[in-house]
Amino acid sequence: MSSLFYGLEIARTGLTVSQKAINLSGHNIANANTEGYTRQRLVINSIQPASVNVRLSSISRGAVGGGATVGLVDQIRNDYLDRQFRNQNTRMGYWQVKADEMEYIEMVVNELSEDTSISSALADFFQSLSDLAENDPSSKEIRTSVQQNALKLTETFNQYYEQLVELQSLYNDKMAGTVARINTLLTNIADNNRQIFAYELSGEKANELRDTRNLMIDELSALIDITVTESEKGDIIIKCGDEELVNHLNVTMLEAQPGPDGFYKIFLNGSTEELGFSGGELKAYQDLRDGNSTDNLGIPRIIENLNTLARSIAQQFNAIHSTGYTMPNGGESRDGVNLFAVPKAVDEFGEEYEDYSAITAGNFTLSAEVLESVFNIAASDQQINYSAGNTQEGNNRIALAMVTLASSTGLPVVGGFEEFLKSAMVEVGTESALCKNKAESQQTIVENVQDRRQSTSGVSLDEEMVQLISSQHAYSAAARMMTAVDEALDVLINRTGRVGL
Repeated sequence: MSSLFYGLEIARTGLTVSQKAINLSGHNIANANTEGYTRQRLVINSIQPASVNVRLSSISRGAVGGGATVGLVDQIRNDYLDRQFRNQNTRMGYWQVKADEMEYIEMVVNELSEDTSISSALADFFQSLSDLAENDPSSKEIRTSVQQNALKLTETFNQYYEQLVELQSLYNDKMAGTVARINTLLTNIADNNRQIFAYELSGEKANELRDTRNLMIDELSALIDITVTESEKGDIIIKCGDEELVNHLNVTMLEAQPGPDGFYKIFLNGSTEELGFSGGELKAYQDLRDGNSTDNLGIPRIIENLNTLARSIAQQFNAIHSTGYTMPNGGESRDGVNLFAVPKAVDEFGEEYEDYSAITAGNFTLSAEVLESVFNIAASDQQINYSAGNTQEGNNRIALAMVTLASSTGLPVVGGFEEFLKSAMVEVGTESALCKNKAESQQTIVENVQDRRQSTSGVSLDEEMVQLISSQHAYSAAARMMTAVDEALDVLINRTGRVGL
C-alpha cells in the first residue's frame, strides 16, 4: 500500500523531469542558430506502480504509478526529408559547378568573336587577300600584309587552344582535389561513427555527435552521389552506386589515378574498375574535362570545333593556293606550294602523304615556304617568268579565288568560316544559359526541401517558449504537490493523537 512518502517520491520525479525539460528548452534555444543542430525533445516514460509482486497484485486495490522518468533525449528528424535533401543537393552541386565554369568558358570563347580574336584575325586575313587581288599582286608590301595577317590568324588559334587546354588541365586537377575532399569526409564520418558508438554504449544518445555526422554527410552529398542507410544495429552505410564507401567503422577510400593522357580516372582503393558516379561536383568537373558532344558540352567539344575550323581553313585555302604559282625572286616560279603547313604521315605502303586530320588549333601554322618568303604566296594561275623577252608576268586569279573562298557558305563540314565560328560560340552560350537556369532551379528546390527539413528539425523559438512555460508550470505544480504531501506528513507525524491541543 502506497504511503505519503511514496507521494513525495512521485513529486520528486515530477520536479526532476520538469527541470530536465526546462534545461533542454534552454539548450534548444541556445542552439537556435547553430548550423546543423537538430531540435531535441525528452522521451518521458511513466513509472509502473510499486508492488512486491505485480503479477499477483490485485488491480482493484487502485495502485498508483510511481511518477515519471526521462527515458531518452531524442532528436526530431525526418529520414525521408534527409534523403530528399541529399539527392537534390547532389544535383545542385553538379549544376552549380557547371553554371559557374560555363559562365567563365563563355567569357573566354566570346572573345573569339570580338575585335582582338579569331573573328577579327579572319577578317584581317580576308581583307589582306582582297588587297592582294585588287591591287598589284607583285607588291612586296601587300604580300607581307597577307603573310603577317595569316600568321596572326594561326597564332590566335594557337593562343585559344593553349588557353582551353590549360582549362581542361585545371578541371583534371579539380577532380583530384575533389577526391581528396571526399576522402577526408569519409574518414571523418567513420571516426565520428566510432565516437557515437562508444558514447551510446552507456544507453544515452549522442545527439551532438550525430548532428556533426549529418553535416558531413550533407557536405559529401554535394561532391558525389550517395545513398545513406542505417542498419538495425545503428551502423551507418554510405554507398556510391553499388559500392560501399563507409560501413560503420570501415572506410573505402577513392583513388585518382592518372591515365596515359595524364587525365585522372577514379577508382576505389584496391580496385581495378572505375567507380561509377553520376552526380555532384566530381561529375561536373569530369563532364567539363571530357564532354565532347552537344548534349555534354565540355572543353574537348570546344577544342574540336576550333580544330575543325583550323583544319578546314588549311585544307580549303591550300587546295586553291597549291594550284597557283609563286613569284620568282632569284629563283623559279613554281606551283604546289601550300599556304598553311600540313603534317606528314606514312601510309601502309611507306608512302608519305599530307595528313590534314592531324591539324589542330594548337599546331595550325603557315607553311615553311610562305614563312620563308612572301614571294612564295601564289596569286597567279600561270607561271611567272621575268626573263628577257618573256611576257609571263602572272595575274591575280588565284588571289581572287581565295577571296571568293573567304565568303563562301557552301564549304564541306563548316559551311562558311565565319558562320561556323559563330555557331560554335552560340553553342557555348546556349549551354551556359541552360546550366545557369538549371542551377537556379535546383537552388530553389534545395531551399524548399531545406525549409521543410528545418520545419521539422529546426528550433522554433515560439515553440520553445511555449514548452518552457509549460515545463515551468509543471515544475511549480510538482513543487506544490511536494508541499502538500509535506503538510500532510506534518499533520500525521506531529499532530495525530494530540486531541484538544
